Amino acid sequence: MNYFMTLLTSALGLAGLGTPEGELPVLTPEAFITAARADTTAVLLDVRRPGEYAEGHLEGAQLLDWLNPSTFIEGLKHLDKQRTYYVYCRSGKRSNAAATYMLGQGFRVRDMQGGYLRWTAEGRPVVK
Repeated sequence: MNYFMTLLTSALGLAGLGTPEGELPVLTPEAFITAARADTTAVLLDVRRPGEYAEGHLEGAQLLDWLNPSTFIEGLKHLDKQRTYYVYCRSGKRSNAAATYMLGQGFRVRDMQGGYLRWTAEGRPVVK
């Protein structure tokens, strides 16, 4: 747990640093999915818990649990840094932390504002 807190603190500390491209893009659900569909390198990345993912997720999304640090870090090793990762969670807090961490590791990422809750509140489709 101490390792996780260090990881989380580091990720949040990077939030103010930005990247060579600027700060982390945080997109509305409409802009998020429009950008992902137009991006040939796009990968949808759900950073919630496995149980949350099973209850419903965006079509085509891959699961990489941010709250399981060893799984998350191991999973990052298998991701292609030439792709763009469109990251979301339940409400936007975990995805922002995960996306910020990923930026610091050299990934191209976009975060979805309001997360899965906003997505479903807007009546957008999910897969179960």
